[in-house]
Amino acid sequence: MRHGSKPTIRDVAETAGVSVTTVSYVLSGRSGGTTRISEATQDRVHAAVRELGYVANRGARGMRRGRTELVAVAVADLEDPQDRALATLLAAILPKHGYQTVVLLGGGWRQFMLAGGADGVIRTSASETAEDAAAMAELAARGVAQVLITDDAGAGALDANPDGIPDVQAGYDVVPAGTESTEALAERAVTALLGRLRS
Repeated sequence: MRHGSKPTIRDVAETAGVSVTTVSYVLSGRSGGTTRISEATQDRVHAAVRELGYVANRGARGMRRGRTELVAVAVADLEDPQDRALATLLAAILPKHGYQTVVLLGGGWRQFMLAGGADGVIRTSASETAEDAAAMAELAARGVAQVLITDDAGAGALDANPDGIPDVQAGYDVVPAGTESTEALAERAVTALLGRLRS
């Protein structure tokens, strides 16, 4: 490793005495299944990562995989207690499933998502505009995972199930807020989005 440069995956491999492929398998968590990597080797790789201060380049990984590993959370207003609570909870829940969160305010989510900024979006609906509907239709046509969290009034307008089960509407899931806790609502929204991301 050159002085002053960031450590690379090659530096980790050299320090651990393994191949770059082995480092990749260990760091991605793919060391099970048909690829068996001993605990001792995994420990050496993790020790080299710590020693060098290696941090994987998420952008490069996303380009190779064709995914950003980001989920956008689009809210109307962070001053709104419900939007703020949902954004905070979603930002805490999504990394547990391998996705980082970017919070977008107002209508900016449309341009971000249409430019391929994230693998999926969870939106709260303050008021649905024609631009929102057009963007969601375009994203649905592209196969982008989308979840729309609606308030009780919005849920009726979108024919959501009264029992709180997400409805599939034009290529996205509708999750009505109902009377449950914000935590439960956030979990339901993530479950719906993950179902779309993994399908």
